[in-house]
Amino acid sequence: MLALIPALPLLGAIVNGSLRGSRMVAGGIATAVVGLSAVLSFLTLFTVMGVAPGGDYPSQTLWTWMHTGALTVDIGFRADPLTAVMMCVITGIGSLIHLYSVGYMDDDGDKASVWRFFTYLNLFIFAMLLLVMGDSFPLMFVGWEGVGLCSYLLIGFWYTNSDYASAGKKAFITNRVGDFSFLIGLFWLYWSLGDKATFNFVQLADVIEKHPDLVGGMGGCAVTSICLLFFGGATGKSAQIPLFVWLPDAMAGPTPVSALIHAATMVTSGIYMICRLNFLYVLAPAAMATVATIGALTALFAATIAITQNDIKKVLAYSTVSQLGFMFLGVGVGGFTAGFFHVLTHAFFKALMFLGSGSIIHALHHEQDMRKMGGLRKYMPITFATFFMGYLAIIGFPGFSGFISKDEILWLTFSTNVFQDLPFGDVMPKVLWFIAFSTALMTAFYMSRLMFMTFFGEYRGGAHDAHDAHGAHDAHGDAHGHAHTPHESPLVITLPLMVLAVLSVFGGALNLPHWLPMSGGMETFLAPVFEPAEKVVTFSEGGSLEFVLMGVTTLGVFASVFAAWTMYVTKPEMPAEIAKKIPKLYTGSLNKWFVDEIYEAALLTPIVTASRQVLWAVVDAQIIDGAVNGAGKAASLVGELHGKIGHGKVQVYAISIALGTAFIVCAYALGGV
Repeated sequence: MLALIPALPLLGAIVNGSLRGSRMVAGGIATAVVGLSAVLSFLTLFTVMGVAPGGDYPSQTLWTWMHTGALTVDIGFRADPLTAVMMCVITGIGSLIHLYSVGYMDDDGDKASVWRFFTYLNLFIFAMLLLVMGDSFPLMFVGWEGVGLCSYLLIGFWYTNSDYASAGKKAFITNRVGDFSFLIGLFWLYWSLGDKATFNFVQLADVIEKHPDLVGGMGGCAVTSICLLFFGGATGKSAQIPLFVWLPDAMAGPTPVSALIHAATMVTSGIYMICRLNFLYVLAPAAMATVATIGALTALFAATIAITQNDIKKVLAYSTVSQLGFMFLGVGVGGFTAGFFHVLTHAFFKALMFLGSGSIIHALHHEQDMRKMGGLRKYMPITFATFFMGYLAIIGFPGFSGFISKDEILWLTFSTNVFQDLPFGDVMPKVLWFIAFSTALMTAFYMSRLMFMTFFGEYRGGAHDAHDAHGAHDAHGDAHGHAHTPHESPLVITLPLMVLAVLSVFGGALNLPHWLPMSGGMETFLAPVFEPAEKVVTFSEGGSLEFVLMGVTTLGVFASVFAAWTMYVTKPEMPAEIAKKIPKLYTGSLNKWFVDEIYEAALLTPIVTASRQVLWAVVDAQIIDGAVNGAGKAASLVGELHGKIGHGKVQVYAISIALGTAFIVCAYALGGV
């Protein structure tokens, strides 16, 4: 039954794409198939949990996909502990998002095309399941490209709006850059293995373990380059420096799309890929150092932007980029379980917060500016209570899921020995820890800012008569400009929020820290997958220092929350005063440090100019077209010359023959002499 798990969402996409039914019909079909897939995923998880050490995990081969020489690639699925957890995250949270979407899309301006939305959602789930369940690189890559396609379709769902359509194209093209790096790494890896080359993950891990010299051995140039190329692909899918620019614009799609992309599907694929290849990465400490450094810098950089954003979804989007940086930091320092566990907890609280923001936007008729919100806890108590649980999780409030996963990453970063043979290997963990620590404090500040601007104080909304790009009324007014009072969302929207709130609070129990009873559940479960890494990576003993660092981080988080409360509740005039004192920093943060503009000037404009002035004007128009047109002109001249000779006048032909004969005779005579 393993193949049914991805097959059901694919079937839902085909049925909805064919029937083109109403919102309730399409939404019902889409939710049902993903729900069934979730049931089968959890049954698979329980089966995997029952596999004895050294036993065989569930697998299924459907047919041979390609066969050439010694290479055989099957359409096959395998569910080991890592895959089983990912399947449950994708289908479990995905089914909640589908159910939520049935209520959220009720006021879409183009009601006739809502079936298209649910078709794309199902296709997205199918592609992500293919990515994590495939037992080989080629099958993973089909899913890898599939989620890229679906992100383009869903981000640009309201394609009549040129900005939204451009956001979809931006996501698609940016990911193609990373995917090219991924493919080069894959080809290099396959070429390096010679006659032992394989694309199957289990076989590949076995070959690398027995013959690490094929990729250069520990710290070899080949394995380091291959891992860096794979990481290049991950920076695209999981939005890290330098390819993070697409993810904040992904909010152009409907809010459930943001929740699906940011929490359960596409952005986690890069982390999953590195976790799957842990046996390869532990052979390349320099590559792991790069992963950790890029992760830490991305986390900090995105946090500095989130601090000043006023669009509620933009704050959450940059928060996702930052939290993904934490995950890469975790796997980069060798804490593969910790990094992956943060994927899990982040899926809980980030899906909750995006869906919570969607509940707010739905109630306020697509208003997204936090400056026009305020006091919503009085009008939307369920949304507020559930959102608050997600907020406490993401800032790392003690006991909540985000606290447990984040603090484990911080401690493992501080205590890792994976860089000890590299230049500055002793200093690097402390520097990375400080960057992550600073990011954690900034996270607490900007998420508190979001909470206080949205739910506290007085309601700042008003009447508007404008319409948004897809036909819904803007802000809080109807078509006549009458103000709407904010209201709680219907049960179909709030029920998924309640489920996710419970997971955000108690999800940390799945992997309690080592100093608590019943600790390390997830770590023990994933141990067979990360066994190659555990043989190589070591960490310093914790002791009292671990608790000191945890206490420092917690106090810093509380201080950040207090600072945000002071600035946005008790003294709301303070942010404007601070902005006036540091105008360049404020403007830079508000404008995302002008990264898009820099890319436009440094990369896009030269490429477009070169394409038009060199490739088109010279290579295409002059050389290629010149060669083709020149050949045509030459043929025309030959034809014209032939036309002058062959004009049908007999006397001219006779003279020509006589002259020719005379020439031949003279030549013969001169040759004889």
